[in-house]
Amino acid sequence: MASLRQLPPDDPTSAALIAELDAELEQDTPREHMHGLHAGEENDPRLRFFIVEEQGESIGCGALRTLEPGVAELKRMFVRRPHRGKGFGRQLLEQLEHRAQDAGIHTLRLETGWMLEDALSLYRAAGYTQIPQYGEYIGSPYSLCMEKRFAPAC
Repeated sequence: MASLRQLPPDDPTSAALIAELDAELEQDTPREHMHGLHAGEENDPRLRFFIVEEQGESIGCGALRTLEPGVAELKRMFVRRPHRGKGFGRQLLEQLEHRAQDAGIHTLRLETGWMLEDALSLYRAAGYTQIPQYGEYIGSPYSLCMEKRFAPAC
């Protein structure tokens, strides 16, 4: 099983993964419609960035950003191409969900591109449902927003 490690988004390992993700997204989405991390967001205490590692190799990343008490946004989900189709995306998502729940999050939201079929399949299989666009995504012709609510801890 892959392991999750928290790193700052501006760490060289994190930055390399973000650059790869952005390069892939630019193939389908004009840069002005891409919604990544914003300048200075690496210092935002509401943002926690993680890399996923397999046998010491960084193979992907993801982030959680608190939007309001109990609600967070899943951001920057990415698995490098050679590691896709092996369950690492699902493992990464599950680990991020556990981190969110441990932090008192009961609702996770996300934005993805409507054309990213693999991502949509992953999120739907994990119980995410489509919601209206929110925040900076309102009006974006490329954005599809989703949400998952967690049962309260006993």
